[in-house]
Amino acid sequence: MSQNLHELRQLSALLEAEATGRPFDRAHAHHLATRLAERLPEIGQSMRLICERVAPEGQVRA
Repeated sequence: MSQNLHELRQLSALLEAEATGRPFDRAHAHHLATRLAERLPEIGQSMRLICERVAPEGQVRA
């Protein structure tokens, strides 16, 4: 559970950077959201929406 919280905090920081127009690691945000969607089905739909939004440039969006 602490790993999930750590990853949620990391993702939150990345999304905050995106929201404020600062550079952020899209691939890392995508990776975190994907993992969290798999491990936490109760927030899976939200994580999949984040995955779609932060998909690295050139990656086909599902």
